[in-house]
Amino acid sequence: MKRTIFIFLLAITWPSTQALFTVTSEQDSYDGELHKKITMGCRFSPVEKSQISQLSVIWQRVEPLPVMEVYRLEKGVEIRNVTDGQFQNRAQLLKDELKKFRAVLELFPLQISDSGTYQCIVKHKEADYKKTTLTVRAPYRPVRKNIRRLNNEEVELSCESQGFPLAHVDWSEEELTRWMNNTSEKTSEGTYKLTSRVTVTGNVIKNYTCSFMEEKKTGPSATFNIPGEIPVRSNWSHGYAAVGVISVMCLGLAVTSLFLHWRRKGQKNKGSMSTVCITSEPNLTVTSADFLIPKKDAKPDSFSVSSEGEQIYSLTNVIYNVLQRK
Repeated sequence: MKRTIFIFLLAITWPSTQALFTVTSEQDSYDGELHKKITMGCRFSPVEKSQISQLSVIWQRVEPLPVMEVYRLEKGVEIRNVTDGQFQNRAQLLKDELKKFRAVLELFPLQISDSGTYQCIVKHKEADYKKTTLTVRAPYRPVRKNIRRLNNEEVELSCESQGFPLAHVDWSEEELTRWMNNTSEKTSEGTYKLTSRVTVTGNVIKNYTCSFMEEKKTGPSATFNIPGEIPVRSNWSHGYAAVGVISVMCLGLAVTSLFLHWRRKGQKNKGSMSTVCITSEPNLTVTSADFLIPKKDAKPDSFSVSSEGEQIYSLTNVIYNVLQRK
């Protein structure tokens, strides 16, 4: 009988005698915010103070795969060359907490890709580990709203915000939510730029509100006051166009007037003189009458003409092209 009782007690106490050194997680899960700092900890069985420097602590991210080494301390010495590139210069162990029998990992600044399951391993003669989960979020920013006139009756309302995870947009009217057009774009940081657009009648007095819902929690929102916030069409644009055309026409007239004045002045100075053009052929001369006078009945093979007529034509053509483009 005594033998049976002894075996029974030994069976009950056997696990505790084997697991003298244990590790427990301080929290099952952690919520972090993009670009902020977070600390995750696990507790281990008390050891003598003289043995603190002999502790080994390893933090790993085990999910999603592949497994990544976040931080390693081997008997009081940091081993940095095994840290995965994603966590380089961002992870450290709060060594003072080891005296309180805590292995606390600090991550800063947080990235969206840090989300996952982490494993805390502590070794002292024996070893044990526990897992915990980290979820990194990015709260949605204040809504950027815009109103665009489509025609005389309709306007487009749009709301834009950025965050993580992907949110849902609700409009104040169920019908608008049903017909809304949502687009999302992933940024380099892993967040989502979410835009929601709806079309409404612009001549009906009404308020419309868009709200970004983050996991059934209401996030940032924006309200449109219609028709009060609809941009008024300005006549200034038409006025500017008219002024531009008139300015170009006036400039053309001014240039033409100056040219004609210059030409008349030149004609007065020349009097009745004929213009003689130089040719490459010594037997030819060109007069303002625009015909050739041969010398000694010679027949020219070629000639070149220089006259003001070409300059007048070129200048007129430039002014005409400028006016056509305007």
